[in-house]
Amino acid sequence: MRTLGRLVLACAIAATAVATTAAPAAAHGIGGIRPTNYETRVLSMRPSVAGVMVRAIDLGDRLEIENRTGHDVVVLGYDEEPYLRVGPRGAFENRRSPSTYVNRTNRLNTRVPERADSEAAPEWRRIGVEPVARWHDHRAHWMGADDPPAVRRAPDEMHEIQRFSVQVRDQGAIVTARGDVRWVPGPSPWPWLALSAVAAVIVVVLARTRLAAGAVAAPLAVVIAVEAAHVTGAWGATSLGVGTRLGASVYALGSIAVAGVALVWVLRRGLHAAAPLLLITGLFVGIAGGLADLSEVSRSQVPTTLPDDVARAGVSLALGLGLGLFVVGALRLRSASTTDRRSGTGRSVGATTSRARAV
Repeated sequence: MRTLGRLVLACAIAATAVATTAAPAAAHGIGGIRPTNYETRVLSMRPSVAGVMVRAIDLGDRLEIENRTGHDVVVLGYDEEPYLRVGPRGAFENRRSPSTYVNRTNRLNTRVPERADSEAAPEWRRIGVEPVARWHDHRAHWMGADDPPAVRRAPDEMHEIQRFSVQVRDQGAIVTARGDVRWVPGPSPWPWLALSAVAAVIVVVLARTRLAAGAVAAPLAVVIAVEAAHVTGAWGATSLGVGTRLGASVYALGSIAVAGVALVWVLRRGLHAAAPLLLITGLFVGIAGGLADLSEVSRSQVPTTLPDDVARAGVSLALGLGLGLFVVGALRLRSASTTDRRSGTGRSVGATTSRARAV
């Protein structure tokens, strides 16, 4: 039991570290898209060009231009210099454009090399084979460290934060894509937290009845399905690369793995044998799959292709079922420990009585 206690403590520390490092970085791991209340929209393109489309992607973190016209178009940078070229030969960036370097991070303190010159002739470098380019544009999202004053005064109301425009040169003509960034209040988190509490109570109560095995196996199966759906939705909602997607989903994938192992143990060896795994699984799922994603239940913009409320319900269930499984595992271990102590006491008393009689 002491060894198990140390193991649980180590898992608790690791899972807490997961939650504290995942929360500011991504929903399910490292390097993904964060839920937010800021919505970026591209509202119009004037004049309209058939085959050219500019849209906001990754919850406003990037803009995307797609060109199916059969000829090149050029996105202009902050100094109206050639920045991106998109056409039938693929996508290119201008290595002499200051925007190329400024847009590599979402901070404004990026160092621009001396060779970058808005007035210099373009020096094109291929960045993609498709007629599509994606870039981080500082004009298309809120750059402040704090919410704007209007939001702080009335966070429950919708606000237009800023407007932006991006110019595209199409065979000598200038096409302007216009959009805005607005604050969209998120839902109340309390109904989702109530769902978590109800889920936890149901698991704990049913685990103390004749339906105990099913009451534990079912939540484990639900956790696997919920986390798999969450990963699928998150992957479909981002344009980031496979490596970044895997990094952003690492904790959810870990939750699926540990829940799968625990489910096998419950079905094959019973609840008592699986109790340590239930304890660890509940801790991992509750923190890594629930607490680390908890901002989703109170943000209006959720990085998923699932309906927003479905994604929020998944986070709530992960938190509640994880807590319930943790409690069930702890109670089973406590019961087993009590039984072992009583058995040991009984054997000790019996042995003493036998020796007394022999004497």
